[in-house]
Amino acid sequence: SSSLDSEPVSRIRFRHNYLKAMFANIMWQAQRALHGQNSHIALPGCLVGIASMLVLYKHWADDRGGDPTKTFLALIVVQMLPLVFLEKKILSCPDPVSMLSRFGTKVLLMHAAFLGLRVCCWPLLEMGLGVCNLLGLVAVCAALCWGFNFSPRSAAAHFDVACLVLLGIGGAFATEVVDFHNHQTLLEGTIFTSANYIEILAFVPAVWMVHQVAKKNDESLNMYEASVEKQAAAFFAFLMSFYVMEDLVSAYRLFRLEPFGATGHIVHFLLVSDFACFLLAHIYNPDKLPGSLRRWLPDQWV
Repeated sequence: SSSLDSEPVSRIRFRHNYLKAMFANIMWQAQRALHGQNSHIALPGCLVGIASMLVLYKHWADDRGGDPTKTFLALIVVQMLPLVFLEKKILSCPDPVSMLSRFGTKVLLMHAAFLGLRVCCWPLLEMGLGVCNLLGLVAVCAALCWGFNFSPRSAAAHFDVACLVLLGIGGAFATEVVDFHNHQTLLEGTIFTSANYIEILAFVPAVWMVHQVAKKNDESLNMYEASVEKQAAAFFAFLMSFYVMEDLVSAYRLFRLEPFGATGHIVHFLLVSDFACFLLAHIYNPDKLPGSLRRWLPDQWV
């Protein structure tokens, strides 16, 4: 009977491993189709170029000055630049997979900061879709706890995130003080701009850590309780689900009213999707990874 019991278990394991292998192959084929074999930033560079052209067009067409769509598109361009940097530099690190473990918690905490600000100020003013902000806050908290084993006791290790949040709030206050064309109250304007600035800075911890590791050629690994496979699933599940709500839903609502703003949302979502596909392809395809990465993957994958 033991042999009969072990047969279904082996079948389940085979199917599980087969689905993982199929997912890895899909991610790699998509990455090759989007990037080709020689350039990692051709597509991201084109997306940033499209967004920049939209900013220039709105600048030339803005006769009155202070077009909010132009400002929004400019912020989209600034927010896209860290993702382009990460796609260019992350493979220069000795162990790219470990980088997700290092910067994943900080990036998620930055998202939790501006989403928490949006939700807390929901009665005062609505930034984006209130329900989507609430769902996003719940999702990012779940990703932090389930994927990265984050707890309040470990918050002290992320003091740099608190500094970035304060930097965003301080910059927002300074912007609103000198912006004499703003028709909002100072409090509402500061809250709104703070959420935008913190969102723009969301991937700065990842940029800083990747730059430092690539510069120092640091091969040391940080050991985390959660597996990198679990972290990748939690990180990108939140990232894609949130930006579907943040970008695609917003683009649908704005398409007829402001097509340029809708296009900016779509271009940003495409870059986030490309970043997710790019990193997942290199995490889940052991044949294309340097030897130091393979020890992170299950034995049956290598």
